[in-house]
Amino acid sequence: MRLSQEELASGQLLPETLELAANLVRVNGFVTFEEIIPRAVIDKLYDAYIDILEPYLAEHHEEVYNPKNGFNDGTNHIRLYLPFEKPFVDEQILAHPFVLSVVDQVLGDDCAIRYFATNTSLPGGRNAQPVHSDMHSMFGLRYGANLPISNLIVNVPLVDTTENNGPMEYWPGGTHLQPDYMYDRKSFPKAKLAEHMTVLKATMPAGSIMIRDDRMWHRGTPNKSDKPRPNIAVIYSAPTTNPSKGTIPIPQETFDGLSPRLQKLLRFEKIGHPALKPTHYEVKP
Repeated sequence: MRLSQEELASGQLLPETLELAANLVRVNGFVTFEEIIPRAVIDKLYDAYIDILEPYLAEHHEEVYNPKNGFNDGTNHIRLYLPFEKPFVDEQILAHPFVLSVVDQVLGDDCAIRYFATNTSLPGGRNAQPVHSDMHSMFGLRYGANLPISNLIVNVPLVDTTENNGPMEYWPGGTHLQPDYMYDRKSFPKAKLAEHMTVLKATMPAGSIMIRDDRMWHRGTPNKSDKPRPNIAVIYSAPTTNPSKGTIPIPQETFDGLSPRLQKLLRFEKIGHPALKPTHYEVKP
């Protein structure tokens, strides 16, 4: 969706735009707002990210490129958890009013942030990722009904995402609406079904934002360019599915400087802890 100049100037979605966007998430599994974050902000974030990515890869090369660790397997994709500090801590990334209006509409305004990281497609990848959803079954093979949306993932590309630099492929329009058992690892293979279904590529300009149901099937593809293709990923969760202990360490001084709304979104996290150093390992509570 391209928003109107009125909406971009006011920082608020028109009621009809909000209604359409929220229902696109519910029915199609995603909605994308194109170019809503200024390019200068995105360029600053990209430069800061490359400044930590390159030395991190040099230091952890053997770990990152070991095919047994689950991050590559020939895909050259890496998930890097970010330190909760500037410039990555930006209200336009974590609490953008356009995003929060949709998130509130779908999950309720008592939702919370529970994940803050990057996903990067590095040059030289040979394989696409397996087709997958980011949410697994909550009740295994025992439950045959679709469950309400519990998590929304917000992706913010830090470069123009093109056909050439490893865009995410996704299967919209129903893969997030399957019975709960379909998200179990023992269910019928998604890859077999995906071969016969409509697939799209998430190409978009830098500074766009995609909001998606975490159950929507997708996969990363090889980056055929000579530069990394990073995006920032933030997950918003309904309060009933929020973990009791946080996974994002947030220095007290940083937390105190946030807006009241962002403080509320982060209320379950590890407030008062030193910022995490960049890592590709999941942060345990």
